[in-house]
Amino acid sequence: MKLHLGCGHSYMDGWINIDGPKNELCYDDLKADVHARIEDLEYPNNSVDEILLNAVFEHFPRHIAIMQLRKFYKWVKPGGKLTILVPDFWGTVEMLKESKSPKERQFWFRHLYGPQDTIQFGTHYDAFDVEKLKWMFSIVGFNQHRYKIIKRWPSICFTGIKDNKVKSDADAERDIIDYMAYYEAKDETGLAFSAWMDAMGLKAKKPPMPTFKTHEMYKRSYFIKKAIAKLRHMFI
Repeated sequence: MKLHLGCGHSYMDGWINIDGPKNELCYDDLKADVHARIEDLEYPNNSVDEILLNAVFEHFPRHIAIMQLRKFYKWVKPGGKLTILVPDFWGTVEMLKESKSPKERQFWFRHLYGPQDTIQFGTHYDAFDVEKLKWMFSIVGFNQHRYKIIKRWPSICFTGIKDNKVKSDADAERDIIDYMAYYEAKDETGLAFSAWMDAMGLKAKKPPMPTFKTHEMYKRSYFIKKAIAKLRHMFI
């Protein structure tokens, strides 16, 4: 069994082509074998040979994306694979640098943040590069990876292959919690982290976080600007 998730207009023979509920789509001529939200799909563990998401994965909010990735891992048979195509952040930045006007850059901003033509499926919720994808796929259990950079339309075609070394739910949950924590800096309150945990059905407090050099640079810049503003106020 092979699943083509978010098939759009690219119907593939030999696959189960799945796209969203008909009343939530922006096209009325779309052909699919199944109409359902990807988050609502259920398949037995080790029952799927291959999964493909072409320009789909970036449409999941970040906390849903990592949980779906774990779900896909469990569906796939040992030796099976999951392939996603997502915008290449750094490749798109290069396109932005080469663009000569705000009007030209507008197209590449869309490539990063989505067409936003529908609330459900039009927005890109996160950015990706190869190292991040390696980290994400390893977290959920995919120990083997391969990828291809598409330069003309800056994208990453990334494949995870499931081997016989199965990652337990407990180990995956621990690493998912750690992964989500890095979306907040050490000195942030943890309110966003708590909201993510509630939405993911996980019980965890924000783990101890390191302070990165870039975070410190940001803080120094903030306090310097604040001090300058205070001095200006005193002498005006």
